Amino acid sequence: MDIQSNEDLLDVIGEDFLWEIIGGYIEHDLAHIKDALRRIGRIDQAAVDTIAWAEVQDSEYFDVSGFHAENGTLRISFEMPALINTKNAAGVWLFRITTFITGTVEVPDIDSFDWNSLDLGDMNRLEILAHKDLAKNIHVVFEDQDTEADDLRA
Repeated sequence: MDIQSNEDLLDVIGEDFLWEIIGGYIEHDLAHIKDALRRIGRIDQAAVDTIAWAEVQDSEYFDVSGFHAENGTLRISFEMPALINTKNAAGVWLFRITTFITGTVEVPDIDSFDWNSLDLGDMNRLEILAHKDLAKNIHVVFEDQDTEADDLRA
């Protein structure tokens, strides 16, 4: 790879690298998933409380909507529509969530980390997640007007 600027970096890490890291973060952030579902009044709230597992099954795209560089860090704003499946501790499928997520994440800029040392184009999910420590201060928001859930128990 030949990353020469922060703009080049965003082009490279947005598609797979950040998608995998943010997706992994969302899968483990069950509190935010439950909060998003609690704001949907027509679903079984007792079932929401039993969510113990989540998987980001699909996202049409991961869009870097902007960034700010400061003191060796890029604060990246992003958007991603997502389809998330959930289960309870017994492995029973609970909800399929269709949502639109916005958020921010911070990564080192090109002067603070040698991004060219990673072969980002050929990394699989596990290799990407091995570098999740490069992404800090992840903040996600499930947009209420774009969040729906189907009860998979029906």
